[in-house]
Amino acid sequence: MQMQGKLIGGLIGMLLLDWAGMPLGGLVGFFFGTIIGHLAMDLPRSAARSAADEARASRRRQGEVIFHVFRMCAKIAKSDGRVNQAEVLLMEKLMAQHFRLSETGRRQAIQIWTAAKDSEETFDAFARAFYRDFARDRYQVMNVMDILFAVAAADGSLHAREEALLLRAAGIFQISRMHYDRIKGRYFQPPPRETARWSPLDPHYAMLGASPKDSLEEVKRKFRQLAMEWHPDKMLAKGASSEAMRHAKEKFQKINEAYERILEARKSG
Repeated sequence: MQMQGKLIGGLIGMLLLDWAGMPLGGLVGFFFGTIIGHLAMDLPRSAARSAADEARASRRRQGEVIFHVFRMCAKIAKSDGRVNQAEVLLMEKLMAQHFRLSETGRRQAIQIWTAAKDSEETFDAFARAFYRDFARDRYQVMNVMDILFAVAAADGSLHAREEALLLRAAGIFQISRMHYDRIKGRYFQPPPRETARWSPLDPHYAMLGASPKDSLEEVKRKFRQLAMEWHPDKMLAKGASSEAMRHAKEKFQKINEAYERILEARKSG
């Protein structure tokens, strides 16, 4: 507990009121001086220290997430036999945009990736280690599952070995098949028919886990589910970190934008 402000304020108050000749001035001055000193000096210092401690804890926690994520992603990327350029570019994007690593942090993340890729330890061991550390942080668990899908989808297809690892991760993370399929639907759509053509709305439907064949009511239902899942207020209520809040806000904005584009297109059509 901070006491310096109380002592300094008390002594100053005692001297001032005693010098002014007030009855019991020293005692009264010391009493009020401790209160003023505590409010003016001790509380701001305590708040600053708490904020600094929280920032250090947040950075340490992010470092732990990065360690686990890059180990698991390395195994996913190599599971189909080789790491391709698309997967490397995705990891570069994660380092720069998602985790916002410095050059030193980037080098460390690459070292983690390289060591894990060639390690004899299994993907399951890496996944279990992550879940031991973050089982209570459901937001991080779901976010990491999303990242693993992104790595598997980087080359445009889902290899059978990649999906086997993703299914094992879902089991270890205690993610239901419904949530697994919902995440999968954001990255992989059923093969289109030969007559089907690409539409600018396709990415927006993929963002919502929907398809152009869905009724407007079904699209709305899927939008509401995702919006509720990623709403910043809900993340805040769960005690999400500042990094998690930033990611949630970006995701929430993309979900809303996708729904608005689809709604606008259907109204005009």
